[in-house]
This record gives sequence, C-alpha cells and structure tokens, in this order.
Amino acid sequence: MRILLCNDDGFLAEGLRTLASELTQHGHDVTIVAPSAERSGQSHAMTFFEPLLVRHVSHQVYAVHGTPADSAFIGLRGVLGKTPPDLFIAGINHGLNVGIDVNYSGTIGAATEASLLGFRAMAISMDVDPFKGQPGERTQAFQRTARLAAELIGHLHRLDWAPQEMLSLNHPGHEPRGLVAAHCHPDCIYVPHLEHLASRTHSREDLQVYVIGGTTRATPQDGEHDVAALQAGYATLSFLQTHQGHTPGTSRLRPFLDMLRSA
Repeated sequence: MRILLCNDDGFLAEGLRTLASELTQHGHDVTIVAPSAERSGQSHAMTFFEPLLVRHVSHQVYAVHGTPADSAFIGLRGVLGKTPPDLFIAGINHGLNVGIDVNYSGTIGAATEASLLGFRAMAISMDVDPFKGQPGERTQAFQRTARLAAELIGHLHRLDWAPQEMLSLNHPGHEPRGLVAAHCHPDCIYVPHLEHLASRTHSREDLQVYVIGGTTRATPQDGEHDVAALQAGYATLSFLQTHQGHTPGTSRLRPFLDMLRSA
C-alpha cells in the first residue's frame, strides 16, 4: 500500500519516524511530507497566496515550512500528485486527540484536509504524559502504538468507510486492554487554562502577556466516550466527520427570519 505520512510535531518527531519504520517493515511504500518544525494546535489552518518552501530532506522525506494542513495538501497535490497514495495518515501525534480537543489539533486538521480532497485519511495519537522525562519508555510506547496501527491498517479494506469520514486512533501508551469503538463527544474535554503573566508583563505599559495552556482533562461518565475508554486502559477508534455542514437547527432559522420580516 502507498501511504503518505504527515503530523503536526514536525518531520523529525519520534512518533512519526517510529510509525514510518513500522509501516515500511510491513511492506508499505511510505512517503513523509510534514512540517519542518513543531506546529501543534494549528487545527486546519492553511497558508494562502504566500510561497511555501519545501525541502527534500532525504529519500521520500519532505519538510514543509507551513502548517500541517499545508503539508497534507502539498503532499497529496504536489509531491505525490502523479502517484496518489492509497491512505493518508497523520501521526503518531505526541498526545491524545479526543473530545473537543480535535477542534484544535493540527494532526486532525491534516487528516481533515486529506479527507476533503477525497482520500482515505486516518489520525493516530498517543498519550505521552505518563512517559514525560522517560525517553526509553516513551520509545517503547510509540512502538506499541505503531504496531497496533500497522495491524489495523492491514484490515482497513474490510471496513465500511463512507466518503467524508476519517478515522481517529487514540492509544494510551501502555499495553492497552483492547481496542474499542468510541464516540468523540464534546463532553470529553480538555479545559483550557489562561495564565496572565502579571509578574512578567511587557516593558510597554499598553501590552500584557497571556499564555493559553495548562489544560485539565474532564472526566466523562459515559464509557462509550473516547476519554472514558482511554482512562479505563483501552485504545479507541472513532469516525470523525470531515465536512462542517449545517445542523438540524437550520430549520429554526426560517421562522426567525419570517418574524424579522414581519416586524
């Protein structure tokens, strides 16, 4: 299978390289087109009407000075434009992409772009928090995640996969109790924390310094949700929708507009 790999952690990231190695060992033809540096939290941002530098780093490895979605587009329409891949994968991301967090993720953004272009796309993410400061254990965790992903990819031809759907695999890092289907639900959230750096304010009086981060994971009660399943020790597989279409609420706009016209 011809596979295009991307991520939001940069082309040198351990998760990406580990997955590329595992997939190559399984006989897949792997090409990497990924950001030249860390670009987490970029969501589906794209660079329009500005030149994007792409460096051919080595055989089938390209570094893009742009966002993850830029990298996906360039990989699919440029680098592999004449030999399109059978599958697009974003990952392995250094951190989970679950619940509402998928709206911020550059990994999910890259997979979304690939899906919008008509390709089968998959995002793969791993919880790295338990392995901070322990490179050896984190490497083993990435290897576990890559092995599970490679095994799963070998069976994707049997999956009922509709257009405008993309897969999201999340792995707990440790040996999972199993792989389960899970809903990605907004109740399963990371709560953003805003820090005002009052003690390190800018020298100019009209400027203030804020940092968004320090997120805390909420604990959902529904065991079918991705965060709950991961907290229970499982790896999760979810379908995410690509197209940001209308909601059933659109029908409620008609009487609202009629009311405004008659006012």
